Amino acid sequence: MNKPPLGATSVRRGALLAGVMAAALAFAPVANAQQLVPADFFSRIPSSASGDMAVSADTMVFDSRDDTVVAQGRVGISFEGYRASADRAIYYQRSGRVELVGNVALIDPEGVEYIADRVELEDGFREGFLRALTVAFPDGSRFSAAETSFDEGVERVYVDGSYAPCGTCIDAKGNRIGWSVKAARIVTDETERVIYFEQPSLQLLGFSVLSLPWLTLPQGERVEFPVLSYDERYGVAVSLPFFRYRIADGSLAITPIAYFGQGPGVAVDWRQTVGDVSYRVSASGVYQFNPGVYSGLANRNVRGAVQTSGTFTPTEEWTLGWSYTAFTDPGYLPDYDIASGTERNEVYAQYLDTDTYADIRVQQFVRLGNRPNQAAFERILDQQALTHPNAVIDHVVDLEGDAGRVELSGRLLGLTRALDDTGHGFVHGYEGQSVHAMMQASWSNQYIVPGGLAVSPYVGLRGDAASYDGASPLASAPAAQSLFSATPIAALDIRYPLLARTSGAAHVIEPIAQLVYRDGEAVPGIVNNDSQGFVFDDTNLFSFNRFSGADRQETGLRANVGGQFQTSFDNGGWLSGLMGQSFHLAGANGFNANDGSTAGVATGVNADASYVVAGLQGGYGGLAGGAKMQLDPASGDIPRVQLSASGEVEGVRVTGDYVFIAGEAALNQPQNRHEVAVGAEVPVADYWTANAGVAWDLAANEWLQATAGLTYDDQFLAYGVQTRWTGPTHRTANDFRVGVTFSLSGPENSEVVDVDGRF
Repeated sequence: MNKPPLGATSVRRGALLAGVMAAALAFAPVANAQQLVPADFFSRIPSSASGDMAVSADTMVFDSRDDTVVAQGRVGISFEGYRASADRAIYYQRSGRVELVGNVALIDPEGVEYIADRVELEDGFREGFLRALTVAFPDGSRFSAAETSFDEGVERVYVDGSYAPCGTCIDAKGNRIGWSVKAARIVTDETERVIYFEQPSLQLLGFSVLSLPWLTLPQGERVEFPVLSYDERYGVAVSLPFFRYRIADGSLAITPIAYFGQGPGVAVDWRQTVGDVSYRVSASGVYQFNPGVYSGLANRNVRGAVQTSGTFTPTEEWTLGWSYTAFTDPGYLPDYDIASGTERNEVYAQYLDTDTYADIRVQQFVRLGNRPNQAAFERILDQQALTHPNAVIDHVVDLEGDAGRVELSGRLLGLTRALDDTGHGFVHGYEGQSVHAMMQASWSNQYIVPGGLAVSPYVGLRGDAASYDGASPLASAPAAQSLFSATPIAALDIRYPLLARTSGAAHVIEPIAQLVYRDGEAVPGIVNNDSQGFVFDDTNLFSFNRFSGADRQETGLRANVGGQFQTSFDNGGWLSGLMGQSFHLAGANGFNANDGSTAGVATGVNADASYVVAGLQGGYGGLAGGAKMQLDPASGDIPRVQLSASGEVEGVRVTGDYVFIAGEAALNQPQNRHEVAVGAEVPVADYWTANAGVAWDLAANEWLQATAGLTYDDQFLAYGVQTRWTGPTHRTANDFRVGVTFSLSGPENSEVVDVDGRF
């Protein structure tokens, strides 16, 4: 095999289709006499010939010195009954010339062979050769064009080209799959990993469905296109998310939208990466001709929002970023299915390496949802916290000689709230300014004693400094004060794993016992902003502190006792479970401290003997399931049960979920939550799946939600319709929605250009 010349890049070496072409040339009928290539040889090929040319070679080389693309080593060509072979084929990109060089043999349909040392391809033969210039990636995607320009390693331009991420787009059964684009000009940029199309025609399953002036798609990513949706208030919505442009190394997407129950809308999305800075700006809006179907602030003609986010990564460890949302009214984003819940306006800096994590943010929280008037919106906004800052840091040091691990952690939360945030008889945050700083240092290690007993001691010290200005007018609010406290922490974790083997299965059974001691304030932050509650279950039974934030902590001496097991069956099945209970032995029970919030209330760890909690999971083949429960040993009641199961056999998937949460008067939630849900997905044809589901509110004896849909997905092209209808007890009661979407997926990891059997 020839070594590529200096300054050239060899993209692929291999036989490709050379063996096939060699066999085709060897056994084709050839006349006995060999003749020199006549001057009119290529003019004999009909100018209307439109068949595909087959081209094979051992190696393709991009030569940056003279801007050529060279196919070398057993070059074979077949086109319209004509065949050719040579040592090399050279494509001169600047002039468009194509030459066959070295041991050239041309054979016409009658089997007459012509020989030469060098031949320049002309007319239909040259055009067929360029059409056959197909660049294939290792992932199977293909580019082909009448003219191709290669800029080594960066940009490639295809004139009158086509792009097919699914290669031939024919599956093993002969079905047409996927999507492709034909365009007057295609530009790929390996640096930005985007594909830019001019005058593209989008083909789905082999059918041309849409022509556009421009289109830009990311390489190797799934692009979702919501096309059709329905809402009772805005009616049927049709969007055209196909106008994508590449401008100044950025990507601009413009999506016109028609809301037939309201009026015209538009969405604009701009993304750009400049050096180490990546950012995005999105804007959307609608003109409502029928605003009266919405109440309050949503009852207006013009509605819209602007959102931006970005990151700056000066080093591998540091990331700085921001996000911000502005809108005409807080109900716009959820009303038009753009966003829901709570938006965070923030700037932040984050550091991460193998031993340290640090994050600091300044944040404003904005609850989305329609409001009756501006005063109501501002009231809710004032109830939300402004953090300045919200910072965390964690650092670990593994000591040499198996001497254990030292962990250092810290938290700083400065917060301003303009109004008290209350609801259902509880305080979620007090009005005023507060600051809480927490630092904790700990050491832990594990020792294996003779017999296999694992003993893990833990010692730590926590320090807190907090202040609050006492601005809240509520009677339950603490007065203005400052607090400094230190909390010694000691814990001992003892586990005794037992290994066993029975017929067809291996088992690990592990009894666990913990002692945890904390001597400090249950509310070390004076006010509670970040530890509003938790669910006591098998996942946190053996935690030293179950509160997620720093404003609350467990106190006193507590024992956590239980065990877990794992079973692996020889047939591939598995089963695991955990069960136990927590006991408060001495000191103040931190879960009974009253700070006005729901933290600790009716959690199951308020009494000296907690609820018994258990969890069980298992699976075999396409079957899987799990269960969680709480048991009150004092009354025998079961406050909480959750069951889930799923199964899949020959593409048919069935799921089921059950949840029971007992009503709790202490939380002002006297009604039980009692629900069951089932769902199914059934393949109805190749790549087609039908799905349906229903959820029932057993407590109210009302249906909760029903869903149904039909989806096509061949891994490159996906589209379908989904419907959802909620019942009277759902959070969004009596809401009916329909959505039609389709997505285009490119192959993954298409980083290195390659050639297949067609050069």
